Amino acid sequence: MVIHILNFCKMGFGIVLIFFSVILWSTFKKYSSAALAVTAILLYASVIIDLLEYYSIIDIDRMLTIKDVPLLKYALPLLILISFIITLVIFFKEEKKMM
Repeated sequence: MVIHILNFCKMGFGIVLIFFSVILWSTFKKYSSAALAVTAILLYASVIIDLLEYYSIIDIDRMLTIKDVPLLKYALPLLILISFIITLVIFFKEEKKMM
């Protein structure tokens, strides 16, 4: 029962993260805000895929495999990290121009 509540909280906080990142993007209209929104969407996609796997709706180990390597299991977290790094680099460049 507790695991279901925690899974529901993961989904809820993911939606809140996307909501606030889109609000931030629409308020400031900077590239770093847009990149943060993309990162939030990728993170939420990862949460949804994890939940679908937990409830046995999909099998990540057999989906999108290349030479027996499941791409969803390894590529999506890697994309999230790369997107977050890109967001920070863009943010630093924008703030450096402001000074």
